[in-house]
Amino acid sequence: MLTGTESTGGTAFVKAEDDLGRVLPGIKEAGARRDKRCVGLFYFLWCGCHIHGDARPLDITKLLQADPKAGYRPDDPEWGKYSVMHHWGEPLLGYYYSDDEWVMRRHVEMLTYADIDFLVFDTTNAVIYEETAKMMLRLLSEYRAMGFNTPKAMFYTNTASGKTAQMLYDRIYSQNYMSDSWFCVDGKPLIIAVESECSPEVREFFNIKMSQWPNEPTKQGGWPWMDFERPQRVFENLNGEPEIINVSVAQHPQIHFGDSAMYGETANRGRSFHNGQEDRSEGAWKYGYNFQEQWDRALETLPPYVFVTGWNEWIAGRWEGTEARPMSFVDCADLEYSRDAEPMRGGYFDNYYMQLIANVRRYKGCDAVPALPLLTAEEGRLSMCDVARDGQAFYNFPKGCYDRDCDGYSTHYTDRSGRNAIVCARTAHDADNLYFYARTLAPLEKYDYDSAWMQLYLNVENLSRHEYSKRWKGYNYMAGAYQFTDSRTTLSRCVDESRTLEADTFRPSAVIDFEYADNELMYRIPKAAVGLGPEDRFEIGFKWFDSRTRLGRMEDFYTSGDAAPIGRLNWVIRF
Repeated sequence: MLTGTESTGGTAFVKAEDDLGRVLPGIKEAGARRDKRCVGLFYFLWCGCHIHGDARPLDITKLLQADPKAGYRPDDPEWGKYSVMHHWGEPLLGYYYSDDEWVMRRHVEMLTYADIDFLVFDTTNAVIYEETAKMMLRLLSEYRAMGFNTPKAMFYTNTASGKTAQMLYDRIYSQNYMSDSWFCVDGKPLIIAVESECSPEVREFFNIKMSQWPNEPTKQGGWPWMDFERPQRVFENLNGEPEIINVSVAQHPQIHFGDSAMYGETANRGRSFHNGQEDRSEGAWKYGYNFQEQWDRALETLPPYVFVTGWNEWIAGRWEGTEARPMSFVDCADLEYSRDAEPMRGGYFDNYYMQLIANVRRYKGCDAVPALPLLTAEEGRLSMCDVARDGQAFYNFPKGCYDRDCDGYSTHYTDRSGRNAIVCARTAHDADNLYFYARTLAPLEKYDYDSAWMQLYLNVENLSRHEYSKRWKGYNYMAGAYQFTDSRTTLSRCVDESRTLEADTFRPSAVIDFEYADNELMYRIPKAAVGLGPEDRFEIGFKWFDSRTRLGRMEDFYTSGDAAPIGRLNWVIRF
């Protein structure tokens, strides 16, 4: 468990700026944490589970980019057969199967940092994806036991609701499987189901909320996974009190998203929809206009629950259409007409993930940036033992030791870039120096010039003297690129703000001391070397990164080795 002067993952103390220049709000913008506000996220378990003889990643966005008229040629072999699942786009983590534990561990970390309270597993089509659901419940429980505030989980049933709910009860709940990961309300696990179809034992065991479809009349006590009305409705509980609102990335009131992607249908609302119409400007899908309008409604009404659709649906079946519109895709179709927030390769990258974090904070509030105490040492400089004991602590999901070795769509994914699994970081400062400490799960492997060995990325802001400095993805300094001896390494300064990280993006600007032993490492950085005077106030965002491969793009912070914290997120200290 986590103890002492510390910050657990997934609450606060992370900041980031996305590719659009949007900065995550802090306590000044979002306010302090507020009780009785919960955010749920629609989570899908089905990738790789509905393959009917064609395991290719059939990417609709790529097909239509190559041939905008492909929708009128349903017999083109580039399409899969009818009923075969097609991807709307490529996930950042690849065309993965949902039982890829390497992927799931990254999902848990990302969603914990997003401060998501509960995941809603989609079992609306009477398939419970038992093994995949159990894997996620196990991982949520594993990290919760380490002290991380991971989301809880529940299930949404609809088709054959009573039968599906009974299956879930028999195979998971009656077995008390990972009960610490169940999302409970009023002392009972929550499930969305048709109560009249459920057995007496299911009705007794669960707190049942009603399935609410977007094309059904409003139900009191209904929990909506989507709302076609605009602005969205706030659904009431059985006591007539406001309870829940749905927030979705995009909506398909005409039912067939594919009709908009391929045939010009205008009744659906894509990612770019705002102010009553689709925004046809180039790249409008990057900005999450529709998603933000949905969130603005939630922030205006402030019910106790917000249900976000969604995270990782990615696929939809291809069905026969009409003579005028030869094929049909319902729930997702292409980059514009889809509703996932999970980072993708290319396209919007992680913009929607950053937008999700930002709006969850505005709804729930957040914690303050910790004030970094000024420490002193008898011998003038702090030792690694001093910082390990008294420094401000931040804890990381130790994923660097987990290799990837799992099938995906028409490929087998392997990744063995993980090496030094970072579990804890601590920071401190004295009058002249900044100290950055890291502890790993196992003894540190030796420095390797051809890899990213225990690199420290810094976003240094001098609050006393606001001076411009070049930055790569926000970082103006990086420590640890080149070691001279077992106790001396480089501090490098950013000189090139281009998108990719080249060999000369950071150039050595100072030589700094470091020390390490067994599974501990500490960099000692003179304040003057990062532009800080003895009396200056400062805020520093920082990230540790270790990988057997070199860092080349921001995407690598999600996909390679161990980034602490993950992706473009940074822990923050202030003095």
